[in-house]
Amino acid sequence: MDLTPDQAALAVERHDCPNCDAPAGSARRTRGGKTAAKYHTARFALVPALREELEVPVPADRAARGSRAPRLR
Repeated sequence: MDLTPDQAALAVERHDCPNCDAPAGSARRTRGGKTAAKYHTARFALVPALREELEVPVPADRAARGSRAPRLR
């Protein structure tokens, strides 16, 4: 990966998540509303520079953006 962790996070967050419907500009959240530790593969695979990665962690500062209400299933 040629991107820093922050650059990778920004690149991933430009896209909506096809797995959990996290909107662009937002990190993935757990069902409890906390920031998840990593992005879904389907989301970071949308970024050409990250397609070969096995996982992309969510930077720690993403938790400071606040939480949203958990999705009901």
